[in-house]
This record gives sequence, C-alpha cells and structure tokens, in this order.
Amino acid sequence: MGDTILVAYATRYGSTAEVAEVVSDELRKSGATVDLRRVDEVDDLTPYRAVILGSPIYMGKWLPEAQVFVERHQKRLRDMPVAYFAVGLTVMSGTPDAIMRAEASMGQVRMLVNPIDIGIFPGRLESSRLSVTDRAIIKLIRAEAGDFRDLEAVRAWARTLHSKVARP
Repeated sequence: MGDTILVAYATRYGSTAEVAEVVSDELRKSGATVDLRRVDEVDDLTPYRAVILGSPIYMGKWLPEAQVFVERHQKRLRDMPVAYFAVGLTVMSGTPDAIMRAEASMGQVRMLVNPIDIGIFPGRLESSRLSVTDRAIIKLIRAEAGDFRDLEAVRAWARTLHSKVARP
C-alpha cells in the first residue's frame, strides 16, 4: 500500500472533473500527496492508501465507468478508506428528498464498497456543450442552465476527508 490518495472521477462535460480538482487541491493543502485521475486511467490501486471517487448523476445514476471502476477494484477498495461524491443538478434545492435521490444514485457502488463518507454537490449545466440527445432531455425536463456548484462547500468537505484518510 502506498502513501498517496487517489482522487478518481468520471465526467461527461467536465464539471465533475473540476470538482475533483478542488478536492485534490484541498487535500494537498492539508499536506497529503494526491493523484488526480479519470477512472479509466487507473489500472492498479497498489500505490494508494485511500480513494475518493466521484461521478456526475446522469439519469438518476452514476456514470457507468465509475460503477465499473468500483466493480473492478472492489476487493482492494474494501481494504482502504473510500469516499464517494456525486455532482448533479437534482440537488440544487437541497431538500431531503433531493439528497435522498442523489444518495440513491450511488446505491450500486455503496453495496459493493461502503464509503467512509459521501459528498453531494450541485453541478453545472452549459447547454452549448451538451450532445444533441442531452440537449433534448434538458429541454424536456426544463432544467435551468448555469453553474450551481458551491466550491467552498466542496473545499469544506475535502478538509473533513483529510482526517478520515490520513495515516494514524
């Protein structure tokens, strides 16, 4: 087991990648050695002592590549501290129901590897960057475009993680 914390993420349009960067930066400020990588760039977890994994919520679920990451590495992940975060527009209201649905987006991976913590954050929607299909879905559900991320909340969450994943 290495001494580095892996912050791995899946992203469709970049918002979750930027949240992962904020988490990584905050952990580094706390003195941790951090490796920031897309989930599909990680083959071996041996160099890492902890994993923080994030995905956007898309159609009520994590992206398939984030779920595949947990499935592929579940044996190793069960032996280290793991935290999950989700980014999505559905949590903008902050209502208990919205948070519960966001937590449900992680249901499959939480059954495989129980995290020490989870973070749920509003996301960003830039219509111009969306695929034609995603634009049609957004129009259909009347989602509001904009950047709704609270990066200070992300930083605060990352600071709490440091003590949970730091070596004793």
